[in-house]
Amino acid sequence: MEPDQILRAHLALCNEVHSLLLEENTWLKVEGKVPEMEFLGRKKQIVQKLETSLTNLKKLKPEFFSPFDDSKKLVGESHSKLLQIFYLDRENDEMLLKLNQPDDRQSFHRFSPSKEEIDETHSRHDGSKPNT
Repeated sequence: MEPDQILRAHLALCNEVHSLLLEENTWLKVEGKVPEMEFLGRKKQIVQKLETSLTNLKKLKPEFFSPFDDSKKLVGESHSKLLQIFYLDRENDEMLLKLNQPDDRQSFHRFSPSKEEIDETHSRHDGSKPNT
């Protein structure tokens, strides 16, 4: 397979991964639960495709590339798509983590004191009385 064909196949796979992660993201936001097993099976299948694609990419050497084809553009597009994938995957992981926490942990906000607590803290430091 030619280098530009390998890069095009990889970019197409990146687009497929991105679409799958967008689907997962929508599912998590709308349904508020972990996706169905069918969806998880599709994720497993795509991971296998990614491993094959990575193997093909590792075989590429700089001397195989022509200065006249659009390989550099394809690499840039793949890189851009991968950054989108990483961001979306991280967002999905955070939502999954939150969904898997007990309900009382989901509503726990460590750094959100009430207005009264803030006023009290300020009054202790500046000597004024809290606004009540």
